[in-house]
Amino acid sequence: MKKALCFILILLLLGSTALAAVPQPDDNLFLCARQAVGYLASAEYERLVTLLPFSDVAPSASEWESFAANFNNLDSVQTDYAVGYWTGSLWKLAVPVQNPDSDDVEVLVLSSEDGVGFTGYRYATWGQVAKEYGGSDHVTWNKEYMGSAPVVYAD
Repeated sequence: MKKALCFILILLLLGSTALAAVPQPDDNLFLCARQAVGYLASAEYERLVTLLPFSDVAPSASEWESFAANFNNLDSVQTDYAVGYWTGSLWKLAVPVQNPDSDDVEVLVLSSEDGVGFTGYRYATWGQVAKEYGGSDHVTWNKEYMGSAPVVYAD
C-alpha cells in the first residue's frame, strides 16, 4: 500500500512540474492583440509595427498591409474578445474580427513562445481556431464570449 501511495505522489509531483513549465501569457499580449485588429481595420500599419512586442524582428508596415489583404471584412471589427491556447510549444492568441458566432469569422492569430513577446502571426477562421483550442489543455479567454441565445420567460 505504501509503495502504491508513493508512486501516486511521484506521478502527481511530476505532473505538477510539467504544468509549471507552461509559460503564462502576459495580459499585455491580449491587450496588444485586440488593439492590432483595430489597427488592421483602420489601415494603421505603422502603428502595428510599434504596438506589437515581437521578440525578434517585427513585420514592417508593408508586410502588415499585404497581410491585411487576407481579410474580406475589416469594416467593423470587435476588440473585446480574444482567446489564448497552448499548443505544446507556443501560445496562440486568436482575436476574431467579428463576434465568434460562426466558423467563417476571420481571425488574427499571433503566436508567442514565452508569453511575453510575439514570434509570428497568421490568418485563420474561427472554425480552425476552435478546433485548435478545443484540443488544448491550457485555454484562457481575456473575456469569455457568450453568444446570445433567446430566453423565454413565462408570464
